[in-house]
Amino acid sequence: MALRSTSSNHVYLNGRTLEGGGQLVRIAIGLSALTGRPVSIDHVRANRQGKKGLKRTHAAAVKLLAEISGSKVSGGEVGSEFLNFFPQSTRSKDGPLRELSQVAVKSEYDIKLTTAGAIFLVFETLYPYLLYVGSQAAAPFVKVNITGGTNASLSPSYDYAAQVIVPNFAKLGLPPLSIVLHKRGWATGPIDLGAVTFLVHTLPPEHNPYGVNQPRVPSERERNRTGEPLCSFPRINLMDHKRGKVTKIDITVLAPDQPTMSRDAGGNTVRQFIEQLTQRTLHRETRKLNPSIFGKRSPSSPTQEDTFGKSSGEDIPVPITIHTSEATNHRSHIYILLVAHTSSGFRIGHDIICSDRVPWPKHKGKQKQRPAHDPRRDSQNDVAFSAAADLVHRCVEGFIREISDESPNAQSDQKNPSTARRACLDANMRDQVVVFEALGKVCHPGEYDTKATETKTLEDERDWTLHTKTAQWVCRQMLDI
Repeated sequence: MALRSTSSNHVYLNGRTLEGGGQLVRIAIGLSALTGRPVSIDHVRANRQGKKGLKRTHAAAVKLLAEISGSKVSGGEVGSEFLNFFPQSTRSKDGPLRELSQVAVKSEYDIKLTTAGAIFLVFETLYPYLLYVGSQAAAPFVKVNITGGTNASLSPSYDYAAQVIVPNFAKLGLPPLSIVLHKRGWATGPIDLGAVTFLVHTLPPEHNPYGVNQPRVPSERERNRTGEPLCSFPRINLMDHKRGKVTKIDITVLAPDQPTMSRDAGGNTVRQFIEQLTQRTLHRETRKLNPSIFGKRSPSSPTQEDTFGKSSGEDIPVPITIHTSEATNHRSHIYILLVAHTSSGFRIGHDIICSDRVPWPKHKGKQKQRPAHDPRRDSQNDVAFSAAADLVHRCVEGFIREISDESPNAQSDQKNPSTARRACLDANMRDQVVVFEALGKVCHPGEYDTKATETKTLEDERDWTLHTKTAQWVCRQMLDI
């Protein structure tokens, strides 16, 4: 539980709660900057294996948000197991969030991480704050340039963000978000920094009709039943949205074009092997699912050809196509993303990235100088292709769980109310939405309560991951909901 100081405005959080990792810190300081409520966190990342405390990416996020929001920080250095975050302004007298007239915002920010730390973990710390205060910038959007890692473990990749997060945010009513990839940066293998630009279109200007840096004077229409003005974060209730039926599946493969499988595969590279195996495995596994989760195939839908050249278009429930296929430059730079498009306009995704711990073979010297069937090379290639096949099967297995009509966490002795159903998002996307659900709730309490009583369908809570539950807990402490 959050411990309260003598100041009812100050929030104290135990960093060991639930997931007990960096997500707790990112959400807490983001909401602190938005509300003007100071927050203190002890036992930072105490539930993580290995070194506790802030990692470089977390410390960078804390430092950057403090600079952008004009907040003060103590304990923000790498390795620190406690953190104090003090916003310089308090919440508005007219609502639960800070007063916009006190905020200064630049139109562009340049952020350079010194390692291939996850760019998107840094961005998700800043995003809610920039969405809210960005209307004070002298531009139609806020531009954020970040150098770091675009493909890292335990973090949204550029591909997942662009193909899943962005369209789902738009579908849920958040302003447009554009992401431009300049260069990929990998956290696995050799250090390789990438670069991404985010164009944050801020919350609608009609919520501040008096112009930049002018006090917001709400109209009677904008006031809720308590007399307080409504904030500009949209109301989000996932049960207002249908999951829809899967209409097509996209595959993204990033992998090297070496080594080459010289036997049994016609010279296929790792990338080509992953493409073909992923398609074949998806063809097989989707046919096992309840047909009702798929939309009807259009007569004009192209047929699919499997790796043996045999038409399988009549057998697969929906089109399965390659969305992106890129050759990478290192054996550990392998990434697979599967995305289902639904008839309701949402995207359901699942991805996997190669681990540095995979024993990929090292190929030295000129391969052509070796015999065509060099046993040593064949043995090394067997390891590489076996590891690639394992990644494919694990990714497809996770994806099938996401699109299935049954919760992957369901147990035979655990029944959910008959009115409960799966949300329209995958597990990782569900985590991303929690903060915006909470902000919509505090900004529109009257409307939210009315709609909630009208909505009889409940969300299947068995889909909630520990990250989702942690995010919900932090939001309750910071927003008093």
